[in-house]
Amino acid sequence: MKDVKNPQFILFMVAGLVGIWHLTVAMTSKVGVAGPFMAKPAEGYTWMGIDNAESRFFWQNTDVKWQAGTPHPEFKAETSETEGVWNPLPGYEFVDKSKSLQTAWKAGLQHPDYMAWSAPSEGQWEPVTGYKFIYDGDTFTDAVWDPNHSYEDLKVISLPDQDKYAPFPGYQFIKPNESLEVVWVPGTINYENPKLIAGQQRDNWIANTRSVSPRYRSGGLTPAQAFGVGVVVGGGVGYGIGRRPYWY
Repeated sequence: MKDVKNPQFILFMVAGLVGIWHLTVAMTSKVGVAGPFMAKPAEGYTWMGIDNAESRFFWQNTDVKWQAGTPHPEFKAETSETEGVWNPLPGYEFVDKSKSLQTAWKAGLQHPDYMAWSAPSEGQWEPVTGYKFIYDGDTFTDAVWDPNHSYEDLKVISLPDQDKYAPFPGYQFIKPNESLEVVWVPGTINYENPKLIAGQQRDNWIANTRSVSPRYRSGGLTPAQAFGVGVVVGGGVGYGIGRRPYWY
């Protein structure tokens, strides 16, 4: 029988116990080995009751909890409310989540907190059509409605009421309440100048020789009354009205 008081035997037992502990920790998904006798929470976890992930000795309390909103140290991702589930940071998407948390920047993704879209350049954002950024230095802190702003590329204007738009004179929405896409309509009376009507070619105006309604003649019709109003479809995904990058 081994002499339990033998120093070599004691060291052997201690080394064996430490080795078993290291192997046990290495096989768990919530705590990892940080060094000799040291443990550290796995990515996304923190120590219970302390809310930090600093290394500690294994004989200390090593209970951990999942911490939502924790950024990943390597990838552009953060923990979600669901334990073990990661979400890409705003503007990023997973390359292949089944293999790793590697992410890539993608233009056209809506920010979860602001009315903004990811721009083609990584880390850059553009406001949703009809909105403008409020800045603190070089960083935008909010996106607010910007009424009466004309968008030449889309041929629409933002109206005083939030999330509502009107087409430029001569244009009409192809799918009202669904998209900001417009089409030139020959023969349409210019609601800003009833003496003109839309010609056959886009943005070409000709003199209006037809009789004009008194409301047109007096300028009584608004763009909304003349050709309808585009509105943001709440919670829409994709390229609904007001919810697409203006460069599209």
